Amino acid sequence: MISRAAESLWARSLTLDEIRRRYLGGCDRHLGVELTAIGPDWLEGRVPATDKMRDPYGDNYGGAVAILAEALGSIAANLCLADDTRGVGQSLEVHHFLPVTSGPITGRALPVSITDSTHVWRIELRDGAETLVSTASLAMAILRPRTLLVTPSSSSGEGE
Repeated sequence: MISRAAESLWARSLTLDEIRRRYLGGCDRHLGVELTAIGPDWLEGRVPATDKMRDPYGDNYGGAVAILAEALGSIAANLCLADDTRGVGQSLEVHHFLPVTSGPITGRALPVSITDSTHVWRIELRDGAETLVSTASLAMAILRPRTLLVTPSSSSGEGE
């Protein structure tokens, strides 16, 4: 579970610029996801609310909010892990309360539960006026390095 006594939750000591270079990939970069701040047990970022992310009614697509939530929670989970371990998305649940029509959408990922096999992160998403517009819950499966199993050959050497 989460240790409150630790000074920081992060196992990987990276600067915000190093985190950006290492973890922001194709889809989130394409949408303009930015990492903006990091604390002892939280990670913040934002995505602009631009025309390319609006539906025909002018509201922000819920999928853009989901991509921001997934990016923040996934990066935060992986920052908690040793270099030989990685977290992969298991499930993402997003609840949308209000449409976003202007300004950036900002998110903050906070841990809910951290165990050896699963992490759960809650991501709160707000509009430019700091109004809560969506929340997300991201579960991450924690993968350990694979161990190569060596089995004895089934060949008895006969007939060779």
